[in-house]
Amino acid sequence: MGRISTTPNAAVPAGVGGVRDRESPSVRHTGLMDFRSAAPFATSVAIGGVLLLVSGCSADADTRDATTAPTPSAEASTTASSSRQPSSDATSSQDASAVDAQVIEHAGNRYLVVTLPLADWDVRVDWEPEDQGTMLEDVIAADPSIEVATNGGIFSTDLVPGGLLVSDGDELVPLNLNEGGGNFHLMPNGVFLIRDDATAKVVNSLDYDPAGVDFATQSGPALLLDGEVHPEFNEGSTNLAFRSGVGVSPDGGTVYLAMSWTLTNFYDFATLFSDELSVDDALYLDGDISDLWVDTMDEPGPFAGPYAGIITARPRS
Repeated sequence: MGRISTTPNAAVPAGVGGVRDRESPSVRHTGLMDFRSAAPFATSVAIGGVLLLVSGCSADADTRDATTAPTPSAEASTTASSSRQPSSDATSSQDASAVDAQVIEHAGNRYLVVTLPLADWDVRVDWEPEDQGTMLEDVIAADPSIEVATNGGIFSTDLVPGGLLVSDGDELVPLNLNEGGGNFHLMPNGVFLIRDDATAKVVNSLDYDPAGVDFATQSGPALLLDGEVHPEFNEGSTNLAFRSGVGVSPDGGTVYLAMSWTLTNFYDFATLFSDELSVDDALYLDGDISDLWVDTMDEPGPFAGPYAGIITARPRS
């Protein structure tokens, strides 16, 4: 394990979309494979005789990654050896970038991790209810000051956040504590929030306090709470998917955004945050449809969205 690159100007991959795994009908939507940078994935699926244009939340939704090793999903079983490698057009110079973007290797997997000290970066969560989903490329084109962008939490078929979303202090979607299927309801789930004092936190949804919250997105499951891995995650689980998440430093001063380059299980993704980033609290955002973009990459493609909620970062002036 360890960092492959430790400099802020490390080359990072072009943003990619992906296939949605299954989940219960309550919180899901359809996504497509980005064939630009996931050709090995598409090839392995074709060989398996299955065209995976599936709806739903990311892997572990039905099996819940619980106490016995689950049967791999169709995606996991046909693509366990595939990985997201940088595409040939993703090696543009990063000399002008202030973004600390690193490739970290952990437990045999590779992750893109963006480190955002809140003293230097204005991190927001935005969602436009009147939009029919939001594409990353549109968000970036509308505001050239954005240097980092990624999807928010899990959302529904009608492109509404599956749970709490707060933007500029306004609660646009209320907290969702309902029971249900899929990753969102794999309790405990959590809330990533940014307060008006420019500190951040990931909290158990049951412990959410709206006082002083400027921005928030709810998703699930929680990866880490108080330094403990989610109780239903298993080391060595065969439920594999591309995954994205967010973690916060113990002092609340730094936000970490992470996206897997390789198929990973929940346990390894959670311990990326604890073992490599010294994070105690982290939240799963979404699965194979996720994208993490920094300003030195090519513009996000047509598979980077639509999302119901976007996390962005701009340099503080």
